[in-house]
Amino acid sequence: MSLAEPEVMPGTTPFVCNRSESVLSVIEKCLDNGVGSCLIVEDDQRLIGRITLDDIRDALLDGTAITDPSLEWHLTNAGALASLGRLRNDVDHQLLQPVLDGGGRLVSVRVDRSAQAVQIAMPHMTRHEFRSMLDAFISSWISSRGPYVQKFEKDFSDFIGARHGIAVSNGTVALHLALVALGVGPGDEVIVPDLTFAATINAVLYCGATPVIVDVDPQAWCMTRPLVEAACTERTRAIIPVHLYGRPAEIGPIAEFANRRGIAVIEDCAEAHGARYGGRPVGQFGDVSCFSFYANKIVTTGEGGMCLTPDDDLALSLRMLRDHGMSPDRSYWHERVGYNYRITNLQAAIGQSQLWRIDEVLQRNAGIAGLYREALMGIPGVRFPPDLPDEYESVVWLACVQVPADKRLPLMQAAREAKVETRPFFHPLSSLPPYRLYARSCPTSRELSATGINLPTSKAVDEQVVERVARVFRDVLG
Repeated sequence: MSLAEPEVMPGTTPFVCNRSESVLSVIEKCLDNGVGSCLIVEDDQRLIGRITLDDIRDALLDGTAITDPSLEWHLTNAGALASLGRLRNDVDHQLLQPVLDGGGRLVSVRVDRSAQAVQIAMPHMTRHEFRSMLDAFISSWISSRGPYVQKFEKDFSDFIGARHGIAVSNGTVALHLALVALGVGPGDEVIVPDLTFAATINAVLYCGATPVIVDVDPQAWCMTRPLVEAACTERTRAIIPVHLYGRPAEIGPIAEFANRRGIAVIEDCAEAHGARYGGRPVGQFGDVSCFSFYANKIVTTGEGGMCLTPDDDLALSLRMLRDHGMSPDRSYWHERVGYNYRITNLQAAIGQSQLWRIDEVLQRNAGIAGLYREALMGIPGVRFPPDLPDEYESVVWLACVQVPADKRLPLMQAAREAKVETRPFFHPLSSLPPYRLYARSCPTSRELSATGINLPTSKAVDEQVVERVARVFRDVLG
């Protein structure tokens, strides 16, 4: 398995631009290649210098037109000519390394990430997101009433296979809206997993309901039906299974049990866009399913979220609550107390373009996880996520492993020194001060939280980055 950037010929690569190309074309190449810069060449492939998105931004702020048919401004004012010397004399610190012939002509390009600072996650914005956002901006529909909102709602609900999609401002408010629309309030109990991001339990508390914390399964890392059944009481009004780190909960049996008991199911799919259970996408099983489009998610709008539901009445209620409680048929007539939980047309424009590329992102993330497995296999103390039965079809949000609890902090510190960002697993809700009133004994969540570590998973990760991570693991773990 290989994700390494190959050595590429200049005529067929997004890493190279001609001095006669428009600024718009160069922006798109810098976005597409994930590096944020390009090499500049003459028509005969003679190397001129380098240009970055920062250079272009400065030029636009100084008045250069985005459709300017040449890069002359950058060549004379942005330091591109001077950068030719840096290309030759400081090449070890550059991501793009030109290979030149004796006449100074570009023969090929290498991408060297060996010294690059690597973030745990970063969104990959391409020309598609740029063009869609530019279209939304120029149209002047920058609020929540633009056409991209409706397009994104339809396309995302179609992707999951849901009847209705209601776009919202983030994943947390999606959970809150779902609970309110389902009538959850004081006196009700809502079952949540101990190992999850705090938004899951916060949404329950917003409603005045009582969260009931349950442990997660050691193989699935999520809720299972037996764990849910054991926590149910006569006051249980809803269950929020969380599909953690791209791994589905046992959602089919949970939904079947809940339906038989008349309990609502709200799926928290924030980290599992594209995961499946029993051949069906997660997000199809609940009365409402909630997705997050935060900047580190598989599909991102920067901030944003979505509620999906198969129920017409619930969809109407969710929309009304999202839109200040206003009637959709009577201007400024408020049927109920509502919220301003809307997404903007600009965000939705980005999200729709991201959705077009979701298969590419899922395949890339799976490939990165495979590289980590190959590189870290056999290192003492490293454990990989457990294999799941066939009905579980996971996706990779962030690649992750487990290490001995006493080694995790030294390992993360060593990674930081190597300019690699890592992240520990979530703290169990039972261990956090705001939720200790609801704490339960959850040994699996506690063990996973103490040993789990997330590894960089983005367009910036290739074999060089993975090998740097592996060196850190070998140095710390032996």
